[in-house]
Amino acid sequence: MADSVVSFLLENLTQLLIQESELLGGVEDQVKILKNELSLMNLFLLNSEGKRHDKLVKEVVSQIRDVAYEAKDVIDTLIMTETKHRKRSKLKKAIHYFDRTSALREVANKIERINIKEIYENKNKYGIEIAESSVGDAEAEEILHRRRRDVEEDHVVGFDHDTQELVNQLIEGSSQLNVVSIIGMGGLGKTTLAKKIYNNNYVKNYFDFRCWVCVSQEYRIREQLLEILKALAPLPKVMFRAELKEDKNGVKLKDMTEDELKSELLKSLKKKRYLLVVDDIWHIEAWNKVSTNFLDNLNGSRILITSRIKVVVHASSLNSSNPIPPYELPFLNEDKSWELFSKKVFRGATCPPELDTLGRKIVKSCHDLPLAIVVLGGLLANKEKTHRTWSKYIGHVNSYLTEDRTRCIDILALSYNHLPRRLKPCFLYFGIYPEDFEIPVRQLIRLWIAKGFIRQIGNRNIEDVAEDYLEELIDRSLIQVAKRRLDGGVKTCRIHDLLRDLCISESAEEKLLEVHSDVNLSPMSKR
Repeated sequence: MADSVVSFLLENLTQLLIQESELLGGVEDQVKILKNELSLMNLFLLNSEGKRHDKLVKEVVSQIRDVAYEAKDVIDTLIMTETKHRKRSKLKKAIHYFDRTSALREVANKIERINIKEIYENKNKYGIEIAESSVGDAEAEEILHRRRRDVEEDHVVGFDHDTQELVNQLIEGSSQLNVVSIIGMGGLGKTTLAKKIYNNNYVKNYFDFRCWVCVSQEYRIREQLLEILKALAPLPKVMFRAELKEDKNGVKLKDMTEDELKSELLKSLKKKRYLLVVDDIWHIEAWNKVSTNFLDNLNGSRILITSRIKVVVHASSLNSSNPIPPYELPFLNEDKSWELFSKKVFRGATCPPELDTLGRKIVKSCHDLPLAIVVLGGLLANKEKTHRTWSKYIGHVNSYLTEDRTRCIDILALSYNHLPRRLKPCFLYFGIYPEDFEIPVRQLIRLWIAKGFIRQIGNRNIEDVAEDYLEELIDRSLIQVAKRRLDGGVKTCRIHDLLRDLCISESAEEKLLEVHSDVNLSPMSKR
């Protein structure tokens, strides 16, 4: 978020220097100094992207955010008053000049106290490198991916119809290699469904070889190739055990180049009907790296992918002559939601009649999201199963889920972490709307533009650019379409309550929004 604010300030300052230079009347130097300092800040923010969990970097980013907001207020005031400045008397102009100079100097002094130049010049000391991400952050993200899979695979409920539909897609149709995809927001159970399909007896018997690949943000193609070849190795001639043994050519797989591993894999799969599951894929680039290793052997092989992002799913089918439409995983219905909750809370036992009505009200608060039901069910499984205890949770489900961040909000935050910078402030701004609110898109877009979140692209209408931003958020399964206009554009939209809570928590940290009541949010007055 701070990146977006600083970038927006830089654009405003550049515009001010170019378009209003004749009106700056002696404060050009202060504006140029401010612009240079903000440019350095922006560079720091870009290069520290992978170190945001570092305590020192986090503190510096917080300071940058504070001074950036203050600078924004000063620059906004400058821009708004320049036209009035033309009509003023000489005395008023002199006073106005003094006010502008004083305000700019005060902001410049605060920027100087952050000493961003010294920090950047000593970037090695702080572990900040250009285009280099933190190993710690990558490991933290991988832990979240594993935790997500653990939660999604817990207490499988339903999916019988979905499983049958997708199994049919895998075994029917053309003999050409084809891609079957499952798409939906985080927490819907995409991985759970994929596992159920992967372990289906018919699927096991139909394919000669099956392999499961998890694609994290830091995708390492070599490691995946080795894992697949390990799975391919027949047990009597194991190339992988406690140690890698030499193959018939006297070359160990671990010593092969990436190209040699690819060649070995293609050769091993040449006559096999295989199923590859690519779970949790986020980027087209990662798909391109994976897909080049699996050529079409014209015997009915399939690739099954799961993703939250539509553009990745669409890219996976570009080379198919007969692409299969993505399978959009829906929310659970009322009965399945209750079944999942009961299995988690009562572990095979029957829900006591006196808790049935109350329990269903609690489940309804989860809005049919399996992740929320599993997390809340795990919480209540260890609580006293009485009407008095459960009554405490009515109307406060989201707050209890939010407390258990390691299992719910942080998992959903993976989608936020993968957003491009330009989309992050737009997504966070959904936090201003109440729960279960049908959001008018035209109003939302006007707010985005007023806040400076939308960047002009060439001669395009800025509202069209904003609509593209919204469609991207929809494609990433973060926002749901409520109604469409006659021309196909989005008229109203919604955000799931848990994702709204994510917006609020992230916005509070970024000082973008503050909560004034349980149902109303408003932008911070200072912003």
